[in-house]
Amino acid sequence: MASSDQLKVDLTGLEDLAGTLDRIRDGLNSTGRWILQFTGDLGGDDVDDALEDFESHWSDGRSRVEKNCERLAKSAKQAVEHFRKADDELTKELQEQVKS
Repeated sequence: MASSDQLKVDLTGLEDLAGTLDRIRDGLNSTGRWILQFTGDLGGDDVDDALEDFESHWSDGRSRVEKNCERLAKSAKQAVEHFRKADDELTKELQEQVKS
């Protein structure tokens, strides 16, 4: 059983999370203003105005989600990098102590 003073981090899980966040961001980027292709096809000006209003608000929200995904993915990647570096440094120090 592991001691409570040990830190365990699922680095593969963090990498997977970063990849998923990148894919979400890319998917949102690729949607563009697709809803506006229906302007004029679904009814009168009130429907067109509603579509434009929805797209405008969705675009604002999508932008926030994209930025958050980007920041979280970057943080997850940096965490993996820092944990691996720390683990490598600790391993090296322990190996040097065992040799001496």
